Amino acid sequence: MLIFLPLCTAGWYFCAKRGMPRLGTLFLLALSLWFYAANDVRGLIVLLVSAVVNWLIGRRLTQSPKKPLLVLGLILNLGTLGVLKYTNFVLENVSNLTGTTIGPVSLLLPLGISFFTFQQVAYLVDAYQGNAERYTLDEYALFVSFFPYVTSGPIAFHSEIIPQLRDPKRRTLDWENIARGVTLVSYGLAKKVLLADTLGKAVSAAWTDVSSLSTSTALVAMLSYTFQLYFDFSGYCDIATGAARMIGLDLPRNFDSPYRSCSITAFWKTWHMTMTRFFTRYLYIPLGGSRRGFVRTCINTLVVFLVSGLWHGASWTFIIWGGLHGLALTLSKIRDRYTDKRLPRPLGWFITFLFVNIAWVFFRAPSLTAALTFLSKFFSGWTRLPYTLYSCFMTTELKVVNQVLRLQSETLGLTATVFFLVLSLVLCLMPRNALDRTLGERFQPSGIQLAVSSILLVWAILSFTGVSTFLYFNF
Repeated sequence: MLIFLPLCTAGWYFCAKRGMPRLGTLFLLALSLWFYAANDVRGLIVLLVSAVVNWLIGRRLTQSPKKPLLVLGLILNLGTLGVLKYTNFVLENVSNLTGTTIGPVSLLLPLGISFFTFQQVAYLVDAYQGNAERYTLDEYALFVSFFPYVTSGPIAFHSEIIPQLRDPKRRTLDWENIARGVTLVSYGLAKKVLLADTLGKAVSAAWTDVSSLSTSTALVAMLSYTFQLYFDFSGYCDIATGAARMIGLDLPRNFDSPYRSCSITAFWKTWHMTMTRFFTRYLYIPLGGSRRGFVRTCINTLVVFLVSGLWHGASWTFIIWGGLHGLALTLSKIRDRYTDKRLPRPLGWFITFLFVNIAWVFFRAPSLTAALTFLSKFFSGWTRLPYTLYSCFMTTELKVVNQVLRLQSETLGLTATVFFLVLSLVLCLMPRNALDRTLGERFQPSGIQLAVSSILLVWAILSFTGVSTFLYFNF
């Protein structure tokens, strides 16, 4: 990152200054493809073929919007995603139903296929509806493969990205954009390395042997995963948004402090916002949205969240997770239909946060049995946290501090556990999050801001302990 990102930024502005914007697009495209290949070289072929085929279909749709051509494009996109991502899930369930043994098939699952498939589905639908312009192949390919979001989102639309690529003002070097971008990258990297990865160690330790958990260990593991997932995914989005801003481009916002939400409806307005936007525009509304009566609205909501769960992964645990959220939103709609009374904000927050935590158990669990076993452990009684769990929070920095404090190992571990969980909650509830601080009008580049960003960036880089991927790379 220390080489790749400055190279992208310098090359982009150099081409613009030399009056070669097309070369700048090709340069950024080449580096984006290299970035993708470095993570998944075999999937690069799928990405390229997908981009070219969709570009050809999209251009034809802008000229002659024929429904059979749109259907063909949707079948190619969703069919490819379905075959590569869900074949083994189907085979496993057929085996269970029939009592036969059908072995898993070895299939290539390209990195980020769920994300770039949805982006291109949106493009084809917009082209059919007359809401897309004609793009050159290099513009479209860059939109699909743009390195900040190609692997894990946010899910950007062609109408948001390509007009920016064409705007000459976006190719003018702006040092404030550089400052905002670097600051946001440093915040995102700190979220990922300093917080999410530490919390993730505790999560992995707890899920290694679910049957041995107690109430206290299950609680720590559940909270740890809730915070890990947020800091990991929002951290990635901060890095992506910051990297794009350094090049002069704006990405759609994906998070807005979701754990501050006091209702499940508010949560889904602030969590993975671009996914919610996609499903609303391209599934919920085509199903009829809220225009065909209250019962149909509830059914449409359930369908959208069941599909959302399946989109995340080929497992019943993801489908149940989506179903739980769909059911919660449906119950919220029913309540709103018959009363306008609202719970007190503290109580509303607690119930929402508790529900989200419980639902995340299914999202994390390797199987339905493991999820139910995990939840049953909340009734198994309180015990002292084991060393295998609290030691995950004993970072190198805390061990150095303990050279002065000289606490016992267990005391240090318990203190570290409480510290990380409380710090995570405080950061999640802060009135201004990373995006508000860096992209808002109140942002002012200063020596203090530079120092904070530099410290976080260096600290995060020095804290790398091995290869650590972002959680949403799996989806």
